[in-house]
Amino acid sequence: IADPHLGPWQPVHRLKQRIQELVEREPDLVLLTGDFLTMEGMGSPGALTEALAPLRVVSQRCFAIFGNHDHESSDEVRAALAANGIRLLVDEEVVVETVVGPVQIVGADYVGRGRGEHIRELLARFPRCEDRLRLFLLHDPLGFQHVPMGDVDLTLSGHTHGGQLGLVSFGLDWTVLSRTRWPDHGLFGHGTNRLYVHRGMGF
Repeated sequence: IADPHLGPWQPVHRLKQRIQELVEREPDLVLLTGDFLTMEGMGSPGALTEALAPLRVVSQRCFAIFGNHDHESSDEVRAALAANGIRLLVDEEVVVETVVGPVQIVGADYVGRGRGEHIRELLARFPRCEDRLRLFLLHDPLGFQHVPMGDVDLTLSGHTHGGQLGLVSFGLDWTVLSRTRWPDHGLFGHGTNRLYVHRGMGF
């Protein structure tokens, strides 16, 4: 779940319905990569708690990180995640049992500056566990270039909203971000490293 941006364009009932549909698929893991609120959505205390409520039944398999907008209302986001039993990873790791065995998840906090040093230090602090799938939750995919080669099996990001604006729906593989350093949407590779960028649930 990336960039739900609860607010005028993503009301509680719509986000709640989308999450309920996800839960009905019986996911092995639910990973939330940040930007839960828009600035307008910050004026409705408790709304995010209600929108995320369907995740309570799978809360032991839910892990989240902060996006850039979440630092603008961190108390509200923390409260909503906690109320629904979702573990927030702020530069932390967790190992969770799944049907394919143990999975190591490292969750990065959003930082605006020094992201390369931040990512390298974080991954070094929580080294790869042998014989375990290693996932990295990173809100801004621009930081993927700083992931040491072979250190993570899959990095999951959002933030870029499918390139912000593009012609993909018309069959043309072009977005505003296509010619920039930002990965816009989909699967990317750097050596053996892999990144998947979600277009976002909100916009």
